[in-house]
Amino acid sequence: MIVKYTKERGYKGAGQDPSLTLGAKYIVFGMNIRSDGRPNTVSVLCDDEQYPVIFDISFFDVVDPNVPDGWCFLQLTEDIYRLCPKEFTGDFWDRFHDGEKRAEAVFDKVVKKMEAFHS
Repeated sequence: MIVKYTKERGYKGAGQDPSLTLGAKYIVFGMNIRSDGRPNTVSVLCDDEQYPVIFDISFFDVVDPNVPDGWCFLQLTEDIYRLCPKEFTGDFWDRFHDGEKRAEAVFDKVVKKMEAFHS
């Protein structure tokens, strides 16, 4: 899935938003769908980061809804569902944010797979 950043998210820092560029397209690395009235979210690589950050999907337009084989649709709670690569399930994000080298290698592999899928 690819989204285009089309609506300012209300960045309050000095200067231009360092995370997203208005009009830029971003590969989605996961999506949370909520039925509790809170916003649905997507994970995209920020302009200034090397890992996905979660943003309200209302700031984006979906320009390519396709996802590669191997993505999972999970029910996290009664009201929250997640669509993501199977490699990002379980305790993956805990291990990734803890700096585990194997998790970082898995992440890099998924990034390359997503880039190839969308090229």
